[in-house]
Amino acid sequence: MINFVLINDIGITLNTILVAAAIFVFTYALISLRKFRGRKINMGLAAAVGGILMIIFGIVAVNDIPDMVNFDVILLLLGMMMLAAGLEFSKFFHLVSDLLIRFSGNKVKLLACVMIICAVLSAMILNDAVVLIFTPIIIRCCRSTGCNPIPYLIGVMFSANIGSLATPIGNPQNAYIASEAGISFIDFTLHTLPISLLCLPIAFLIIYLIFRKNLTSDIPRINDAKNIVIDRTRLWAVVIIMLGAFVGFTISGIIGIQLWIIAMTAGVLALIVVMSSSIRNITWVAKKIDWSILVFFIGLFILMGGISASGLLTEITSFFPGFGPGETISVLNLTAFTAILSNLVSNVPAVVLISDLLSTTDLTLLITLAASSTLAGNATLIGSAANVIVSEHSENDGVSFNFWKFALIGIPVTLVTLLISVGIITLIG
Repeated sequence: MINFVLINDIGITLNTILVAAAIFVFTYALISLRKFRGRKINMGLAAAVGGILMIIFGIVAVNDIPDMVNFDVILLLLGMMMLAAGLEFSKFFHLVSDLLIRFSGNKVKLLACVMIICAVLSAMILNDAVVLIFTPIIIRCCRSTGCNPIPYLIGVMFSANIGSLATPIGNPQNAYIASEAGISFIDFTLHTLPISLLCLPIAFLIIYLIFRKNLTSDIPRINDAKNIVIDRTRLWAVVIIMLGAFVGFTISGIIGIQLWIIAMTAGVLALIVVMSSSIRNITWVAKKIDWSILVFFIGLFILMGGISASGLLTEITSFFPGFGPGETISVLNLTAFTAILSNLVSNVPAVVLISDLLSTTDLTLLITLAASSTLAGNATLIGSAANVIVSEHSENDGVSFNFWKFALIGIPVTLVTLLISVGIITLIG
């Protein structure tokens, strides 16, 4: 009787793992291909389908959903998107693009300026929001100056990912790790900022070496800002809100305020600035928020919760050294595992999965997880949400990326920057 029960339990567990694996593969196919029967499927809908299937097949209980979804991260993303919408409304990004054209002088300097600005903004604001707004601006700059937009858009992807590593508010995976483990803004930044500062020039150099034939000439002097009317009062108001939010993030650990509260406060203040022009602008802000990304993360949390609850995560990690029972996870092993998984399922799902295997008190491994998942996002077009956003919006503007040609650039950048990351974490860890 005991043997029968044991065999029956094993059979149930095996079936659960197989069902979870099938849902995972199907959802990943939707996320990566973004098509089903010839119809376009966005990332949010794909993740939501995966989460719903986990519930339908009984792998995830409805009562467990509030514990699986990290609402701190959702509210942080929402607040930063509202702030980014306020910056766009005040013409902040248009002003930046015009300054880029005016002061760059040549195409190499333009690339450097684009990457530095995107990296800095991605550290201060959510990188997905930065690339969402910056992509059409870069295309506008390139068309105004006759530049090939591809190297600059790749520069946007790489720099947004690398720059976002510098702070816990730079990207969703950082926010998730910091929120789950209770890592303060300053502690997180002190460990990750040096990695970003060293990796950014490496990425620039590789892009330059590959596209140097397209970056040899000067930029023609044009005046493309004459039709843009800027309300300087609202511009300064939103910029001050952004800077105030960044200061708040910096001292959040000291004053004991959670990051999402600061982000939502900044977002609401930016919304008030926009609505001061007209109450109806609230709908404009609502349209600028990428709700599909929020749905994506909610669905993702449920999907990953199902993978963990089913035992599938344990089966996956058993194939990698250092993750077995009694084994010690090293910085190098964790980096390799995270880099591979990030380019199979994108970096945010990878972090949600792997974080369940790590202690929330092991700062070295948590920083390794953040760094490796973020830097690995540069390897392929689906390695990070920022890459997907740039490629999708570029395609809407008539600029297409080849998946494999991008990988030929992204993989070398990823390998070099990951080695730098491992070296720095090993030294200071």
